[in-house]
Amino acid sequence: MKDKIKAKLEQLNDRERFLVYAAALALLIFLPYQFLWAPLMNTVEDRREKIEKQESDLVWMQSHLAEVKGLAAATSKSVGAGPPLYGVVEKTARNKFGSDIRVQQEGKKGIRIQIKNSGFDDIMNWLDDLQFKHKIYVKDFKIDSEKTVGRVRASILVES
Repeated sequence: MKDKIKAKLEQLNDRERFLVYAAALALLIFLPYQFLWAPLMNTVEDRREKIEKQESDLVWMQSHLAEVKGLAAATSKSVGAGPPLYGVVEKTARNKFGSDIRVQQEGKKGIRIQIKNSGFDDIMNWLDDLQFKHKIYVKDFKIDSEKTVGRVRASILVES
């Protein structure tokens, strides 16, 4: 193989041989740069930018730490300070639906409410109030239509 290449080079005139050597030298410089040095430098630069971004995020987080701690303390104080879940659910349900309800404890954290012959929109508005005013969330919701149009019966499981 080496002999074939030497034979071909000897057949070329000086000018062509110079061009072949120049092209080989250019390839010897270009290929390592293209496939080794450039990707390595790009990776280093990407990592440097990522570290700078993470450092700026860290500085921002540290500057807001006191605010977060204050909010966490305020939240933890208010969680235990409110009325019991059962009492809130029963009181608001009785105020909204009257005597057409049944409220019972289900498990350690859940309250099951069964509502008969009520408007669908009324139930949705009541659940919206529970969620946004009292931070009580629906875990399970079953609803069936009554004989009267627009009236439903519902079985709802809520937790705080």
